[in-house]
Amino acid sequence: MTTISGNTPCIPSARYPNLRFKLEQCNPTGSYKDRFIERELSLLPKDRRFVVATSSGNTGASLAAFAARAGIRAVIVASPEAPAGKLIQMRAHGAQIVLIPGFTADPAVTTDVFNVLTNSGHPLIVSAFRYCPQGMQGVEIIAHELPDAQNVFAPVGGGGLYAALVQGFQGKVKVHAVQPEGCATVVNPNWRYGDPSTTTISGLSVPTDIDATLARQRLAECGGQAISVTDAQVHQAQQILLSQEGIYCEPAGATAFAGYLASEMQNEPAVCLITGHGFKDPASIEAAAGRHPAQNMTAGQLQELLRHAQ
Repeated sequence: MTTISGNTPCIPSARYPNLRFKLEQCNPTGSYKDRFIERELSLLPKDRRFVVATSSGNTGASLAAFAARAGIRAVIVASPEAPAGKLIQMRAHGAQIVLIPGFTADPAVTTDVFNVLTNSGHPLIVSAFRYCPQGMQGVEIIAHELPDAQNVFAPVGGGGLYAALVQGFQGKVKVHAVQPEGCATVVNPNWRYGDPSTTTISGLSVPTDIDATLARQRLAECGGQAISVTDAQVHQAQQILLSQEGIYCEPAGATAFAGYLASEMQNEPAVCLITGHGFKDPASIEAAAGRHPAQNMTAGQLQELLRHAQ
């Protein structure tokens, strides 16, 4: 099978001399989840024509696209609060979307959903080592594409991406875990499972222990930093990426950079993962665009503007 995900660009920052960005939003459906989904679907029996999945957005969007290519029907459980861009992407590819209030935010609801799906008799596709360890090997390849990395900043939701990176680097690179403080299951040692998530960063609201324990183990193994950031810091990092780096990303995709800015590592070589495309979360892009409103002018006013432009 021809692999169509991966080999994403890694570009230097325009503002930070020691920083590079790994542009995972350049994968076919706009997120790193394509690496996982492409590998996971390749492992299914050839006659399999039905799968179920949970998603905060990007796993579902990726599954919907790759399932359409493979002729597989996908039923995806998501939260009604998932960004419109992700839900539209899933539906456009023909997946059946089931919206359950409280899913991904309320631990009890989330647990109930997983219990139903794991006992359904159908393959359950979740981007986590706990459920799909072989598929997650596709994510480990990110590390292979960064052979000279020394410090890597990665966003943490369920913990699977982080665990895959450390495993891919074989513990030889410091991978720093960046997580919203409203759902700091990995970076906050005092986090109590059962507490609801309060972060608004789509994709990083995972208040249950899917791969969090594994991610904490990997964090200790590689010597990375555990960094907690506010939602406001994430949105500010997204704004900087949009207006100063020319990188079109969603808030979750800017979270690693928020962690980099909150750290004291600007003098060390580093790579930030940009995990999701800007079209995924149109509301956040609209908010960023609101800081730079268009101006109505006459030709004369335009001439005057350009005369004083510097």
